[in-house]
Amino acid sequence: MALKFGTYGNKAKGLASLQDHGFRTLPFTSVCVDDSLGNLDTVSIASAVIKEIGESKYYAVRSSSITEDTEESAAAGQFKTLLGVTKETLAAALQEVAASLPKLSSQEEPHGVVIQPLIYGDDSVSGVMFTHEERWMVNYAPGLCNYVVQGFEVAQRGFHPSGRSWMANGEELSKGQVFDTSSGQIVTKELRRVAWTSDVQNSLLRLYRKVQQHFTKPMDVEWTIVDGQLYVLQIRPVTVDWLPQLWLFDNSNLAESYTGTVSPMTASVARRLYKYVYEDLLTHSGVPKRTIRRHQKVFDNLVKDFNGRMYYVMNHWYSMMVFLPGYERNKENLERMITAEIRQEIFLPESMLPPLWLKFAYYAITVWKVLLFPLTKFRFNQIVQKDFNVLGRTDFTKLSTPDLHALWNRCEKRWLRRWYVTVESDTVLMTFLGWAEKKFSPEELQGFLSVETPSVTQLRDFKALAHEVMEDALLREALIATDEPKFHSILQRNQALQERWTTYFSVFGGRFPNELKLESPSPMDDFGALSNAIQEIASSPLLSKGPQVNQRLPWGIKQLQRYIKQREAFRLLRSTAFGWLRRILLQAGLNAANDGHLNEPDDIFYLKIDEWFEGNTEGWKQKIAERKVQYAEHAKDRYPRSFAATPTGEAPPYIPATAAGESVQGQCVFPGVVNGKLLVMEEYRPGPWPEFDILVAKHTDPGWSLLISKAKGLVVEQGGLLSHASIVTRELGIPCIIGAPNATALLQDGGEAVLDAASGTLKPIL
Repeated sequence: MALKFGTYGNKAKGLASLQDHGFRTLPFTSVCVDDSLGNLDTVSIASAVIKEIGESKYYAVRSSSITEDTEESAAAGQFKTLLGVTKETLAAALQEVAASLPKLSSQEEPHGVVIQPLIYGDDSVSGVMFTHEERWMVNYAPGLCNYVVQGFEVAQRGFHPSGRSWMANGEELSKGQVFDTSSGQIVTKELRRVAWTSDVQNSLLRLYRKVQQHFTKPMDVEWTIVDGQLYVLQIRPVTVDWLPQLWLFDNSNLAESYTGTVSPMTASVARRLYKYVYEDLLTHSGVPKRTIRRHQKVFDNLVKDFNGRMYYVMNHWYSMMVFLPGYERNKENLERMITAEIRQEIFLPESMLPPLWLKFAYYAITVWKVLLFPLTKFRFNQIVQKDFNVLGRTDFTKLSTPDLHALWNRCEKRWLRRWYVTVESDTVLMTFLGWAEKKFSPEELQGFLSVETPSVTQLRDFKALAHEVMEDALLREALIATDEPKFHSILQRNQALQERWTTYFSVFGGRFPNELKLESPSPMDDFGALSNAIQEIASSPLLSKGPQVNQRLPWGIKQLQRYIKQREAFRLLRSTAFGWLRRILLQAGLNAANDGHLNEPDDIFYLKIDEWFEGNTEGWKQKIAERKVQYAEHAKDRYPRSFAATPTGEAPPYIPATAAGESVQGQCVFPGVVNGKLLVMEEYRPGPWPEFDILVAKHTDPGWSLLISKAKGLVVEQGGLLSHASIVTRELGIPCIIGAPNATALLQDGGEAVLDAASGTLKPIL
């Protein structure tokens, strides 16, 4: 039975495609694997092959299975490849390779065996290229490609599409394989010659671009260069990303805003908020919209939650920094602003780089925005405050679900799509802070950072208001009894106090712990919580303003203080805005519960924002029940501050670095020594609180201010010099250290310790 020559199997089809597209390949033919291979005549086989591809002293015989080199599976190395085959051994080689292929049914397309001339040379270099629209990489070695594909340690180089290098490893490696013509064998040995040259690089760059042009998808290309000519030996689709980057997760100062476990609703709203803010920020900074659309994945995944614990996806934050000129400076400012624990270099594609015109225009755009910032801020505040007033007069009980959808969309359009202004303010703040850190000593800088911010003003005003309320016997009685109608009835008789009460809450709202967790009730939702807060804050002395030192400050320090105040003012605005978003969702929950779609109004927080808008209510109850079970299962899990994982992977368990009872170390915010009892809180707990001297927290947000004001000392695991805890303790003169890893795990609630903030240490007294 005569052999059947043609294009059998996927390797042969790949070679045929290369030839059709004008790639330089070796002559080839493919033999059909069928019954004709059972009894082969050596001479007739050699003659038939020579007729197909020409005569060669040595041949390469390779598998060409229909199950290898597919879109789903490469099956690389699973079947036989024989090199150095002579005319006399062709028949046996065909049978040996065919025997390595899997059995097929009679209805399936047959396998093939590819035959090509074996190419080799004294100066050859060979390897494998992996392509991608954003990058390409080669593994290479001197000599035959067989050495590379067998998995030996070889040199690697990575390039951007332009040919600019982003990685080079193993240049010192010199081992490879050659074909020894005297023995007819493949020999592995040291090849003391330069394998990589500019000519090799240019040839491979041309190959990469041609592969991208014709295949437009990631490909695995085996190649060799002999006597200066590049040949493609075979090509197959890449089935798995050859440069899978782990996502780098870091909760840093994000935990200050989203403490503990957050609901699915809060996590989804946060993800949406970050997407809007940073898309708008970069658009207003000159980044082309087409660039943002191309890298939409970056903005869709700036934050991620693990069973309700929020993390930054640092890969995507670093990617955003490269969209603008001055990547290294942008990256440094970012890491300082969020007090990042992870600080790594990652692959960033050239398509993210700013266009040439933006490199020149960016600084002019920035200066213009800084000059206009007072007007921009004024307009932003005006719009948001106006909407707050409108919402304050809105009867939410009369709003239908479509009405609430429309109201939410209006808030997104008018607030969230302008919220990038707050990030621009933070960017300028970080620039001034970086300048100040280089110019002044830490002691001088601590003094400059002590400013009266809205957070401290709010705390001082609320404490004064609480003292005044508790001094009125009738109001105190109603407050202790948590009799809200009676309290407000008595309050209305005291016009002056009523006016101060109304003014305070109109300015500061119901700022509360966990303020960005939409599911967390505020004192304004619960009179009992408000009563408890007033009693707690009134039990400690009134706060006096910190020492005011009249000094002539450098212009840069004045600007730094101005932007610190502005940052806290924006935080206050954010708190009030989230309070109104919570109010919309609470009414949505009431409507859904009344319609029988939810068991309880608060179950709305176990949905995601997109699910609420889609309105497919049929499966809500089951979905919510499943999520409640999942959250309960992971309620006591502790996760590390930072880690690396796949995008769909799980967070690793938290493992304390040191044993309990050891001292903790952090960064001094405000110096001083405190000796006393510890109150340790991983998450905020409403009062009444036990007597304590030193508060130890994983992280804080502005809602902790009342509790902080009762402390004589503060230790916080996470935060930076401009975190809320730092700002408040500096102004109140409370000794404080931040960045004290594992403090809540290592210290015992109710234990005794000595805080020496100047040296950044807290030592338990055993």
